[in-house]
Amino acid sequence: MDSKVIFKKFVSLTVLGSFFILVMSACSPSGQQATPTPTEAFRGDSEDEEPPQLSCPTEKTLFNLWFSHLAVLDIDAGDGETFYLKEENIPPSYFQLWIDPSGEISTEHTINETKIGYHGTANHPNDDDCPVQTFDGIWEMKATISGDCEESIVILQIKEEWIDPELHSDCGDAAGPGPGLYSAPELELIFNLRDDYPADGITIPEGGPFHASYDYYLYPAEFEFEIPPLVPKQ
Repeated sequence: MDSKVIFKKFVSLTVLGSFFILVMSACSPSGQQATPTPTEAFRGDSEDEEPPQLSCPTEKTLFNLWFSHLAVLDIDAGDGETFYLKEENIPPSYFQLWIDPSGEISTEHTINETKIGYHGTANHPNDDDCPVQTFDGIWEMKATISGDCEESIVILQIKEEWIDPELHSDCGDAAGPGPGLYSAPELELIFNLRDDYPADGITIPEGGPFHASYDYYLYPAEFEFEIPPLVPKQ
């Protein structure tokens, strides 16, 4: 195989491997927690419109767990070699879960798979054939959700996983860690249903080679809103 092709495949694997490792560490104590708040678009057409007051349901109720995902890997390897990869959810983005009168949370007969888009570039100044390598594609992600609701507090354990991820580029190669499921990541989320807009999430701030925000908003599926991106508090 041509040495340049081998190098590009190595670059793809390195970027993808680094991305997955950093995503898996998103829940570590070094990550800054942030409570996302919906933008004004959540508040309806009227300034006088108030959201309904929620509590743990007295009958089995379907909830939507809306989410906004953004993760960016940005590396300057020196000598002009740079690598940039961004993954972001493709709206509308939500998972579903049931809360029954006992407070138990289940996901039977719900579809909790979604699509996440990625885009990136790798600069190779010494490669005449492909000095700029562009990555574009869509990954599939699934979520396993459990938890409980008690005294208007919902605690969710959500395990997100990539399904057979591959990284494709315009230089004709694809790379990935192999078939299987890979963390995207795993979180424990806490929602206070007494809040106007129950939300939780995690933020890895900018300032290093990796930054990310994973924001979530929980509301009964019967209420229909135009869901804008969640905006973390500063």
